[in-house]
Amino acid sequence: MRFDRARVVDLLVGWWHSAQVRRQRRALLVSRVQLMAVVFAVLVPLWIVPDVIAFPAAQWLPLAGMRLASSVVFLLLAYSHARVHSGWEVSLRLGVLLTVPTVFHVLACSVLLDVPRSGFAGVLLQIYALLPFVVVAGLAVFPLTGLETLLYALPIFAAFRQAALITGEFSLPANIGTLWLLLLVTGVAMVSGMSQLQYMIALVRQASADALTGALNRHAGVETLELLFRVSASHNTPLALMFVDLDHFKQINDGWGHEAGDAVLRGMAAALRGSLRRGDVLVRWGGEEFLVILNHTDVSGARLVVNRLRHAGLGQRPDGSALTASIGVAERLADSAQDWPELVDLADQRMYAAKEAGRDRAVLPQHTAVPC
Repeated sequence: MRFDRARVVDLLVGWWHSAQVRRQRRALLVSRVQLMAVVFAVLVPLWIVPDVIAFPAAQWLPLAGMRLASSVVFLLLAYSHARVHSGWEVSLRLGVLLTVPTVFHVLACSVLLDVPRSGFAGVLLQIYALLPFVVVAGLAVFPLTGLETLLYALPIFAAFRQAALITGEFSLPANIGTLWLLLLVTGVAMVSGMSQLQYMIALVRQASADALTGALNRHAGVETLELLFRVSASHNTPLALMFVDLDHFKQINDGWGHEAGDAVLRGMAAALRGSLRRGDVLVRWGGEEFLVILNHTDVSGARLVVNRLRHAGLGQRPDGSALTASIGVAERLADSAQDWPELVDLADQRMYAAKEAGRDRAVLPQHTAVPC
């Protein structure tokens, strides 16, 4: 099996995930945060009963207050509005879910500092000491990258150390075994989270990819373009589109057959991807038409992409001659486009202008022609 460094990086960090993966992952994270919050909201108050049995009122009363307060926070997480617009909001929800038991653990250690470590009370104290392991293990429920798992686990490690300092039991030689076990649980949670993420990415790619060329299909391309246009408009950043139409493609199908035409389209898609940045998006719009979404790219940046295509080429026709294409370029700011359909329409019009001007060229805003 060929090593795919890009896919490994996608599991370690989420900086280059596609819009479809980001959206699906946000939805799944929110639903699982809500599910876990419901479970915690029910179980946390129930633990008041063992506290009342094991500890005197000076201990179980403050613990009960903290448990009820925690349960209120969990209920707010569980029944908050499910629609999420921002990845930061998702991270905040998950962070709150993990912070509540972590803070509870540290505060509980202070409250239970003078409790005798014998009998039923001693058993409960040992269970309380396992709370950081439970929180870290809970990370395995979520489709997280490796970096995210580490960032969420670090405060839990810090809380474990703080609790040990409060009880006067922290000593690296004495706690090395416990720390090592906590690290192993974190590693298992990381592998579980990345496995879920890998499965999700595979499903999203299968659903959104064009089977022939590997580019996004039109449905997924529209979703991505709509999202990127909305982000570009809200932050007032440039967003360029390239409408690429292969010249004389019908002659290939008529002269060499559809299998040859399919091979040409696969080669053209590969050539286009080779000239794009990782953050750019290639969409098979239909037939021999491709749409290239150039995020954070103005007209001059789009011109550079056209020049890269000109030097790299688009592949070969079955007779060995070079493939050529007619390209139309539109940019949100330069064209004052109000929505993404208008931007696509402008790029489409300029692509037809390139064809009428003799093909094998690109037309940019202000009708600047660039020979390819």
